[in-house]
Amino acid sequence: MSAFGSKRHEARWFLDVIVAVDNRRLVGPYFPGGPMNIWLLHPFAGGPGLGRHWRPFWLADAWGKMGHRVVVVSAGFHHLHREPRAPGPQRINGVDFWFLDTPRYDGSNLGRLRNNLSFAPAFRSATSAIAAQFGEPDLMIASSPHLFFISAARQIAQHFGARFWLEVRDLWPESIVALGMTPTWHPLVRLLGWKERSAYRAADRVICLLAGAEAHMRARGLSAGKFIWIPNGVSDGEIQSALTIETLGHPLIDRINQLKQQGRRVVLYAGGMGPPNAVEVVLDAAAVLGNTSPEISFVLIGSGTSLAALKQRAAGLANVEFHDEVDRSIVHGMLHASDCAVVAFHKNALYHHGISPNKLFDYCLFAPRSVIACEAQALAGLEDLVTARCAPDDPGALAASLRAALDGPARSRAERVAIAQRYSYSALAARYLAEAGDPA
Repeated sequence: MSAFGSKRHEARWFLDVIVAVDNRRLVGPYFPGGPMNIWLLHPFAGGPGLGRHWRPFWLADAWGKMGHRVVVVSAGFHHLHREPRAPGPQRINGVDFWFLDTPRYDGSNLGRLRNNLSFAPAFRSATSAIAAQFGEPDLMIASSPHLFFISAARQIAQHFGARFWLEVRDLWPESIVALGMTPTWHPLVRLLGWKERSAYRAADRVICLLAGAEAHMRARGLSAGKFIWIPNGVSDGEIQSALTIETLGHPLIDRINQLKQQGRRVVLYAGGMGPPNAVEVVLDAAAVLGNTSPEISFVLIGSGTSLAALKQRAAGLANVEFHDEVDRSIVHGMLHASDCAVVAFHKNALYHHGISPNKLFDYCLFAPRSVIACEAQALAGLEDLVTARCAPDDPGALAASLRAALDGPARSRAERVAIAQRYSYSALAARYLAEAGDPA
């Protein structure tokens, strides 16, 4: 027996079949509806008490409720964690995690790179122990906040005879090049480009959060019929909480209600405060409205590398206030209390592949109105989430769109809940397996 355990037992549910779909022949194992062992690898997986990137937690929770056995494999330390996690298994709110022993770092790029590179060897070392506790995988899913562990995940899946699927959150290395973070000639970009092409060729399926990314992937080696679009969404628990959100109390919710009692209309931004987030465009729109519609106030909550610069930019604006990052549930209460939510993207060819920010789904469920500044191509497939869209990088257009949204009717809670249910993680989790070969 190898270090990866024995090969698949004869009694496995997997059967090799040839399936004809839309006149295309897809060759591979078939899931006849029985329970599976699913290993979901995500180096930065979040969840209750962990921090951001909740998608792996919600998918695992939904698949568990469908009868599958799921373990989320993540790094014991990374920059998004609220606190480091001891290596090994932990059960968090009903979801099994296995944390790998990865080195700590203080925010430096080299430290973070070392941490990223350590994930694959740490996973190899832990594989036998994970299999002993949770069973050999029938399905291995590698979700890619970075690409340095993809080949290891594929090799381990092959040793177990498991299917190997790749989940793509961001396009590497195109994202870091398009956002101006790394030049095209950099050796790291060349390495990531090679890994990207290898990953597309190796995966049995590629699940992507970006609706328009298939052409990009096909040009880099992805075979026809392998691409599946599954965006982000909202948890079923959050949909239920939207029905009783009025009972939630917090000083920041009180602050929004206070502003409204003073006759002000409140526009809320909740999210990252970094260069890709285009918060400066929101502030410039606030400056426009400060002159034409002084009753409109902007409340911004979040954190990020640009926070200090953004506060300096807004220093002379009486209609803008910043607050520190808070728990998701509090953000939801603030969205419900506000009059409108706003999000902005810069004009960038990267977004022609699509977008899927978590905040867009939260905004839809909890805020009575929401406005996005982005190109129409970026929002393709998600148009029902927002009240209005305007052109990016145009503060005047964003100000006008916000003014028009505030002058128009609010979307009813029933309408917003109905839309959100189409993006519930129970629905997305079922679609995830069904569209990739599981008819259950």
